[in-house]
Amino acid sequence: MNHYPIELRDDLNHTLVKAIHDFGIINVPVLAAQVAARHRDLCASDAERLILGFAELYNAPLEFDRTGCDWHSRPPVGGGNKGLLLEIVQNEFSRAA
Repeated sequence: MNHYPIELRDDLNHTLVKAIHDFGIINVPVLAAQVAARHRDLCASDAERLILGFAELYNAPLEFDRTGCDWHSRPPVGGGNKGLLLEIVQNEFSRAA
């Protein structure tokens, strides 16, 4: 089992919460690249695994667009996102039932 510094955990948490608030979705490879760039001792594959683990804690919707083109051009949802993630997750569960 790998042990990572608490600063990395805090950075992951902040990064994911901000992405959920701003975009309503987690772009795994884009966020992993950002986190790996800030933590030079972390390889990209480990960063992606950690992003996925944290996203699972939040039940966040995921996308895997390595180019990030759509990600960067998407307008932020900002304050209008209150409850958006919860609505997405609830809709997925109701469709599955």
